Amino acid sequence: MRYIEAASPHDMEAFISGIIPDLLRVKAQVFIDLYVDEPMGDETSRTSFRAMVDMAQTKGGLARRSLFSARRDLLMGVEVDLLQSDQAEHFSRLAHQVINAEAWDRDRQIFGTVESPVLVWVDVPAEVLERALETAREAGALVHTRPMQ
Repeated sequence: MRYIEAASPHDMEAFISGIIPDLLRVKAQVFIDLYVDEPMGDETSRTSFRAMVDMAQTKGGLARRSLFSARRDLLMGVEVDLLQSDQAEHFSRLAHQVINAEAWDRDRQIFGTVESPVLVWVDVPAEVLERALETAREAGALVHTRPMQ
């Protein structure tokens, strides 16, 4: 497992965009909690947030994780369909800005957030990580890895 650290939330968005093709490749299940601790800084993120909240409320809480709790919160554990380009775009903008987002390859979590707009963690093969980092850097992002302590 490695932390991915970015110079800015925008740079983290570029990294998450870069890893989405690999999440799709392994058919990862992706979830997002649609709550924030801090207001989002830009209108594009706020627009994505509103779109995802509307989607979650329209779906009626079909997220797998929310089915396990006695009281279902439609905005917790919202399943994201990365095959839908709009949802993938929203996920890349929001994952690092909400209280939690994660991706699972069967029963193993391979991506997670840590309530930081500039830090996430991944548990993917080195070549997958390098490809995502390179994609982000080609987009102008300042990103690097550091070991988990």
